[in-house]
Amino acid sequence: MLKRLLLVLVLTALSLPYSQGQTRVVKSERSIAASASTARNPFMAGERLSYDVSWADFLIAGELTIQTDERRNFDGIDGYHVTAQAKTVGLVSGLALKVNDVYESFINASTLQPFRAEKRMRHGKKQAQSSVTIDQQHRVALVTGGGTLEIPPDTYDLAGLIFAMRGMDLTPGKARTFTVIEDDKLYTITVRPEAKEKITTRAGSYETVRLATSMIKGRENDKLYNLRMYITNDSRRLPVLITADPPWGSVRVELTSAIPERPQKHPYSRNQN
Repeated sequence: MLKRLLLVLVLTALSLPYSQGQTRVVKSERSIAASASTARNPFMAGERLSYDVSWADFLIAGELTIQTDERRNFDGIDGYHVTAQAKTVGLVSGLALKVNDVYESFINASTLQPFRAEKRMRHGKKQAQSSVTIDQQHRVALVTGGGTLEIPPDTYDLAGLIFAMRGMDLTPGKARTFTVIEDDKLYTITVRPEAKEKITTRAGSYETVRLATSMIKGRENDKLYNLRMYITNDSRRLPVLITADPPWGSVRVELTSAIPERPQKHPYSRNQN
């Protein structure tokens, strides 16, 4: 079966396959230097981004929605609740490939780092859910089932990673390394702004910066299916297009709508680039 058909398109394409995961701390020369303390704040309460996902010969294979809820208190922590939901539609959904995955991230408003993540997955008749509590200060994560995992500084879950990428420095050539936690595995990826590029989607035309991703595996370098993310070079930092070339066919994730439609002055901005 395709590796999580929809989430490969955007989220798990940044961290699969599981065989590449590590259960130890992944060290990176840049992970500490490029900490969230220097990031800009990409969160906007009430934001809802909708995408069409095309795959191989299927015109529209799925839909992706990324949403930011109202900033509020979560068990004593001032934070944001963000959700990424991906599901198959149309013919793909009818070919025994029905997928409906929901990733939720709870992100500390002061550090812009996640402190809890939850996942609900449905692939055909199979359903699963899991959660992880991330203690950034003590560098440990509590995963489903009660296990613990030592983590490096500045660790992100999959949904939180999208916002971390939106908040990074978009200067071409200035790469940032992220550690990603998925269940009880750790992955290290590098995101490198490549160049400015004008992109047109169903939602409009945008001036963007093209980001390239690669996975660090010791001294090896996996291009992650040649995944590229195009983020607007403005105050909103909208991901308007994501492309990838997995073995089963090219994937294109295209923004169809962004709510609110117009940029707003961000009340919680930090260190604007």
